[in-house]
Amino acid sequence: MLKARTCLPENSTTEGFMKNYYIRSNPGTIDYLSILSENDAGLYVRIYRDLDGYEKIIDEFMTKGLFESCLRTGYLTEIEENAASAIA
Repeated sequence: MLKARTCLPENSTTEGFMKNYYIRSNPGTIDYLSILSENDAGLYVRIYRDLDGYEKIIDEFMTKGLFESCLRTGYLTEIEENAASAIA
């Protein structure tokens, strides 16, 4: 499994976060995104991708504008809390 390093800045907060979102992707794949923390500039997220049984985990920074745009267009949809615990 390939993992990226997590580098969260000191001024970010994780309290109340760790929401999970499905990422709209190819049929038959389940990709999702977890919010790790937030600061004034945006969100630090972890993206989980399943590529034919090979799991790839990527830590990235996402601006708030991009995140909100992904929610509005349906590219990201929030995972219900019971479904999120089944994934973990």
